[in-house]
Amino acid sequence: MEQKRTVNDKWIKASVLAGLWAGVEIIAGSFLHNLKIPFSGTFLTLISIILVIGFFQIWPRYGIIWRAGLITALMKSISPSSVILGPMIAIAMEGFVMELAIRVAGRNIMGYISAGMLTMAGILIHKIVRLYLLYGWDIFVIYEEMYNFATRSLEFLHTQPMRAVLILFVIYALLGAVAALFGYKLGQKSKAEQTLDLSFTASSRNEIWNRPPEAIVYSTRYLIMLVILIPLILFGLNNLTWVQALLLTVPWFIFVFRRYHLALRQLRKWLFWMQLLVILVLALFFSRTVESGLEGRLTALSGGFIMVLRALVVVTGFAALSTELRAPLMQRLFFRSGFRQLYLSVNHAFGILPMVISSFTTTRRFIANPARSIATSLRYVDSWHYHLLRQLDEGEAD
Repeated sequence: MEQKRTVNDKWIKASVLAGLWAGVEIIAGSFLHNLKIPFSGTFLTLISIILVIGFFQIWPRYGIIWRAGLITALMKSISPSSVILGPMIAIAMEGFVMELAIRVAGRNIMGYISAGMLTMAGILIHKIVRLYLLYGWDIFVIYEEMYNFATRSLEFLHTQPMRAVLILFVIYALLGAVAALFGYKLGQKSKAEQTLDLSFTASSRNEIWNRPPEAIVYSTRYLIMLVILIPLILFGLNNLTWVQALLLTVPWFIFVFRRYHLALRQLRKWLFWMQLLVILVLALFFSRTVESGLEGRLTALSGGFIMVLRALVVVTGFAALSTELRAPLMQRLFFRSGFRQLYLSVNHAFGILPMVISSFTTTRRFIANPARSIATSLRYVDSWHYHLLRQLDEGEAD
């Protein structure tokens, strides 16, 4: 009976939602990102809104959504991706935003619409913050100059840059509202079709969470050093010439490449380097400079080079941080510092993940009709909840 009290029921239900959420991230996320489909992050967020709002129709309890977002974000930490902090923060924030919106507006259709709209608006804010971290404020100046150039070339387009940004926010918010409505309908239908399938057997459980993904000697000292060095280097790049910036970053790159070379998969992708090349070209033609002529273009090129160095520092820094945060010591800290419920819930979510993925039938069917796949999987949430409770009762999940 003591085992039943290890994790309270709200955390267990959040584990079920997190397992579903992570399953969507694995199937849809891998497909969209591997094919380099534009706006893949936006599509993935829309699917997540449908899933979460649909799930909430079955178990409309406050506190489940933000817990599930936090669990899913931690599950993302074992992703083979070189940079996990950005996606982890995005997923956790989606959970908190949807939870907050529904708490404020209520468990009704307006609350769900508000949750969808605010979540999609949050995606844009996340993109803006990410651009700022990668390239600094100069990237927005370049975008503004590009936009002004386009408005001069296309005479029928006369919207001011800020108004265009507001229009984009409105479009995203409307997409979020539609996704929330869709999720509401799917959830209501799935609630009436709940299937308690008792044939589920104990899965392989938690080895993937407890096993370090890479052969590296983790160091708390290096983790603290990274937290201090990254913002200091980024601050320094704001006030240096390109030669000084290169002298500052070369020792950093040597250190990161020697210690974290296994984590720097992002740098092996040609698309990443093409993105940096595009930024360099845009800086050359659209940066604002005091000088004119050749001197002005050289100044713009210098600024673009520093932007590229800044992006490389951020990408390599996040890859290094992501590696150190996977240390078994960090996982044990969750268990010993008052986060026992969270730690066990992550393990429970991993435990049902194989069953969740199998409920999507095949990747091809999920991609062809994600709404139908989500609706089908939502029918089994009672079964997965029962499965986790049975594991607790039998002492199989600790």
